Amino acid sequence: MSQSHPCYKPDVLQDILKAKERGTEAYKKGQYGTATAEYSKAIANFSTAPIPVDPQSTTDPKVEPTALLGTLKSNRSASYFNEKKYEDALKDADDAVRLRPDWAKGYFRRAEVYRVLGRYSDALEAYEAAHQRDVRDRLILERLTKTKIILKDASMGLALHQLAPGRDLCQKSFMTPIQNMIFEYAVQMRNFIYFVENLASKECLVVDACWDIDGILKFAQKRGLKIVGAVVTHYHVDHVGGLPPPPFDRYRVRVDGLAKLLKKLPKIKAYVNPADIPGILKANPEIPHDRFSHTEDGGTLCLPMSLNIGLGGTVSGQSDHVSDGRSTIIQFIHTPGHTPGSQCILINGSRLLSGDTLFMGACGRVDFPDSDRDEMYHSLQHKLAALPDDVIVYPGHNYGGEMTTIENERQHGLLKPKPRDDFMREFANT
Repeated sequence: MSQSHPCYKPDVLQDILKAKERGTEAYKKGQYGTATAEYSKAIANFSTAPIPVDPQSTTDPKVEPTALLGTLKSNRSASYFNEKKYEDALKDADDAVRLRPDWAKGYFRRAEVYRVLGRYSDALEAYEAAHQRDVRDRLILERLTKTKIILKDASMGLALHQLAPGRDLCQKSFMTPIQNMIFEYAVQMRNFIYFVENLASKECLVVDACWDIDGILKFAQKRGLKIVGAVVTHYHVDHVGGLPPPPFDRYRVRVDGLAKLLKKLPKIKAYVNPADIPGILKANPEIPHDRFSHTEDGGTLCLPMSLNIGLGGTVSGQSDHVSDGRSTIIQFIHTPGHTPGSQCILINGSRLLSGDTLFMGACGRVDFPDSDRDEMYHSLQHKLAALPDDVIVYPGHNYGGEMTTIENERQHGLLKPKPRDDFMREFANT
């Protein structure tokens, strides 16, 4: 039995290519519906009937019918994906793989759909297939690495959600000009907000809740999460909200943050190093003192919260609990330097939320009135550098990347051994 192959009439080739070009231009502009329509116009010109094709055209991979249709299916899959039409996106991705089995892009499109659908094992298989076909593509490798981390987290009973303004929060809508201005500024600041989820109980902690509290609560509600606490890495307004410091206070603009979250969720506590509570209250004087739970260096907190018996208002001491795939262990590491009460959060001994203490190849500013270069040196070179190499680091801002590792920062960043005097000179004017 003869096998049918995609083909098109020679006189429609230019129509196909023009529709493809219009689709690509629309996609670049974020006009995904238009892009889908244009790619569909191009695809409609194909047939599996034995229509003669210009023999010369089959030598060019850009117009060879099977390859061209595979490209169009991949492109339309991407458009469907951005329209959140995931079933259509997956069908086109599967077609792209069938038509061009040696091409990485179809497998990548398939993996992207599986990822957003939460089918991480399927996504991993597809990313690996894409990587095998294009080992140099950095985006494929990045997605592959992240998917492996997600699956490892799941094996520990953990899900770590990284939210960014402009991508997950702070979406512009028919709001006041002031609110849209704040959202625009949030995007420029490139903050990350985190959810630490215990998969068994669906309880979670939200870390550095700021900018868009309604959006944060919607994220939790959509995923069926129960917020049982708020964690603060440090007191700056871009992490806790409130009234900005001078000279920005002249605009009389209030940033959504911890105060609103605590008001919306009256039963939860905010886990803060006490040295940073005065800074929080200066920008958020309406927060009652009894809403804070003091943390200390080495103190632990467990999810589900029922494991924390008799902690009262202070989180202190080493926990007897070891993560067993159903519990999540949070350890607070006091890392002063950027602010007096800066703290990092170590999750199950393998994931670090570093706030503004550590970024990729950099650290938080130490030129504020209450910053301390000497403290920052100790926090980096002695505390964080002592963590295991394979600890994955999630910073408080996207300054150079969404994540790194202790090993990478020890080899190439500020955890690399450095004499104190050299560090002090390097950061003398920062």
